[in-house]
Amino acid sequence: MADAIRSTYGLEAEVLPPPPALTPDGPEREVLGLEPGYFLCIARLLPYKNVQVIAEAVGLVPGARLVIVGDGSARSDIESIAGPNVRFLGQVDDATLRWLYRNSLALVSASFEDYGLTPLEAACFGRPSVVLRSGGFLDTVVDGLTGTFFDAAVVDHVARAMKIAAKQTWDEDELQAHAEKFSEASFKRRIREIIAEEVALT
Repeated sequence: MADAIRSTYGLEAEVLPPPPALTPDGPEREVLGLEPGYFLCIARLLPYKNVQVIAEAVGLVPGARLVIVGDGSARSDIESIAGPNVRFLGQVDDATLRWLYRNSLALVSASFEDYGLTPLEAACFGRPSVVLRSGGFLDTVVDGLTGTFFDAAVVDHVARAMKIAAKQTWDEDELQAHAEKFSEASFKRRIREIIAEEVALT
């Protein structure tokens, strides 16, 4: 977004990311019959979100499972190509979503996003992300530390990145420390600093 503002208006804009809406503090609700260790995709099921690519890719990762949270007009199309290792949960409440994050292997997203919010939520729970190397994910995911990138939303690229994420050992403390940089407290602190800086200039 800063690049877009620079190219359109010639202004340098500071990026001050909003904090994740969902944090680990709060109730959790288990999804019965779901064993931990799955890839998690959270998205509106619309064509541009590329969830169908993820549903196909997981079939190329031996032993992998995928849980999809969200709903939309493309759901029936995605269901038609998804294998038995893909489970659709539709919309879920925050308590269920907390449990899903905590018990996942990694988050997966293949869409272009202005801001990479869900990887920060996953990091709050000590979970890495497998995401498209583009858009807002570049601001919120550190390659090799908090997640793994793929360069195009195509099945073999996504599957390759999922395999890498599944084999790597991730440091939960580092993931949570990364998420803390985007916390509500950090956001409020920087907002106050910006206001103080502007007041001092008047």
